[in-house]
Amino acid sequence: MGLSRLRSVGLTLAGICVALSVAAAIGWMLWLRLTDRKITDQELLREAVEEWERAGEPGDGPDYQIFEQQAAQGYYEDAAATATLFRRPDDRRWSVEELAKIRAENGDIQGAKGMIKRFAGSDLGNRATEAIAVAQVGNGDLQGALETAAPLADQDEVLRAFAGRQIASGDFDGALRTAQEMKSDSADQVFYEMGDALRVRGEQRRVRELASQMSDRKLAALFTKLVQLTLRPPEPIDAIQAGPCDIAWVDASIGKFAEADTLVEQNKCPYVSGVAVQQYAADPKGAERLLRSTTNPQDLASGLDGFAVAAARKGNIADALRFYNNLQNLSPANVSGKEVQEIARAWTIRGRPKPVLKWVRSRPNTFERTWGLIGMAEALGHARPKR
Repeated sequence: MGLSRLRSVGLTLAGICVALSVAAAIGWMLWLRLTDRKITDQELLREAVEEWERAGEPGDGPDYQIFEQQAAQGYYEDAAATATLFRRPDDRRWSVEELAKIRAENGDIQGAKGMIKRFAGSDLGNRATEAIAVAQVGNGDLQGALETAAPLADQDEVLRAFAGRQIASGDFDGALRTAQEMKSDSADQVFYEMGDALRVRGEQRRVRELASQMSDRKLAALFTKLVQLTLRPPEPIDAIQAGPCDIAWVDASIGKFAEADTLVEQNKCPYVSGVAVQQYAADPKGAERLLRSTTNPQDLASGLDGFAVAAARKGNIADALRFYNNLQNLSPANVSGKEVQEIARAWTIRGRPKPVLKWVRSRPNTFERTWGLIGMAEALGHARPKR
């Protein structure tokens, strides 16, 4: 082979090597970029949908929670796509109303109205319109709510929601004026709610004064009559004699943990998890010691479930994982999914999400993996600024 040909081959090989090196470098940079890429709540929720689809049964996986989380976090198109997977027609109709409501609650009134235009005049369209109007009331926009509800033959639900806001703020005169714009049977609920509020505030004596300011005397008489039913304290009922184990639970609910523990130990209560879970927030070591004393496997499983959730909410990921693993080893059927959700959510908030995602994907079944993905999406979505 001639010298010039050898040089040509050498140059060609060198070129190939350079090209391969460049390609490898580019591939390496792309790999680094992809592996260092941030995990988004939208991607996690889409993965949760895929997990649910793989389950194959409508009851396997928290399908409604995925849909509602997507809607709450502003992924309306994704939520609508998830809704198409609902198998029952009633669920698909519900999803239209629910998505419109959540979208309105998020402040996207025009978007909510736009998505239900094709249902105008139908029963579904009317319910969705009412849901948007009630959401506007919840956001404090009564005028906008009434404008939204104008095409509806009956606006009483919107007015009742507004009266509820007035009652909650102590504006009883305003609530009664709102009630007078409603049909009498719809106003009944407002009167009952007002009676409850007056009793809680200790303002029962205001009934006559409030009734006297109503222009509709027939409705004023109905108000006076109905409100009396809620002003009186409830009739006493025969109480079942509480045993010491019941009293222990009550003591724990009001923070008297030492007394509760003593009653449990003295009376050898067969179920201690109710007391232990309540005690965990204030005294984790004492609560765990109490729970480990039980000889009932079902009671222990119930307590471990509660401990895993409580520890995660306290930000103690190590203990939350320990309790979850204990529960998995003891009784996998007792894993509710709530523990996985809370652990994934708290762990994501406290650290980098990639190890959390690896843990979530390693869960033993679709049910747990789906809940874990939802928990992570909650953490990332709440941290993301509102669009």
